[in-house]
Amino acid sequence: LLASLTSLHGYAQYSMDFGVSLGASNYLGEIGGNTGEAKPFLMDMKLKQTSFGIGGFYRYNFTRSVAAKLTINYARISGADSLSNEPTRIARNLSFRTDLLEFSLLGEFTFFSFNDMSRRSKSRVDFSTYVTAGVGILMYYPYAQHDGKWYYLRPLATEGIENVYDETAIVIPFGLGANFTFNRKMRLGFEMVYRFTNTDYLDDVSTDYAYDSELPFEESAIFANRSAEAYARGNADLPNQDFYRPGARRGNPDGNDGYLFAQVSLSYYISKGNSFGRSRYKSVISRRKKRTKF
Repeated sequence: LLASLTSLHGYAQYSMDFGVSLGASNYLGEIGGNTGEAKPFLMDMKLKQTSFGIGGFYRYNFTRSVAAKLTINYARISGADSLSNEPTRIARNLSFRTDLLEFSLLGEFTFFSFNDMSRRSKSRVDFSTYVTAGVGILMYYPYAQHDGKWYYLRPLATEGIENVYDETAIVIPFGLGANFTFNRKMRLGFEMVYRFTNTDYLDDVSTDYAYDSELPFEESAIFANRSAEAYARGNADLPNQDFYRPGARRGNPDGNDGYLFAQVSLSYYISKGNSFGRSRYKSVISRRKKRTKF
């Protein structure tokens, strides 16, 4: 892809950049939140559940307004019902930590740009804002802790062996971003993108409490229903414990989980105008000029 784009468009005025990103990650699903709904609204994300994310990317600008970006991101999301103010969630008492590895292809459309913001300065600073959307592949691995040890939840089949889920999912990113480009060499960006997925198991919670006969291991029973631990603390404000019996509602299968990335990025801008770009585009430009003259 890189070779073909360079040969076809290297002589044009548009450019490319590659870089790294660092930021925060959070999730929206069944665990945590302050509402009684199994799927809270986006604004109900718990700041205490915020974790980290890192990544890398390569972006190619087809025009001044349209670009494509290949990304790879590693992030962690987490949640705990103990952080909620909602009694039904506190009594359920579930928690998780999931590592995410995402590969995505996104398109970007710049809807506002301001060339050379620092006209009184010797350094040139360009500014642009854009919307972005795309598609990707996600690999996710939910864990939970018991007695100081972390257990991988997928093989434990905490909602019964008939509800075992895949380790991969489709992800649909959608969001906004902004860039400051300095002297057409370095680019500092900020991006906030929500990821829709086709899975409801980022947090290992989706359907109903399983019966003992549906659980394959002893550890499965520990993580399938942890409400007894909450009631053992002696909180008098919790609902009737029968709400957490086998067959009762554990999650909400009517909606899938999602997660949010807020990232700052730094990238190197490649164009005809700098030494890196000139050394690579010179031969392409020369060959085209010779053909035209001939």
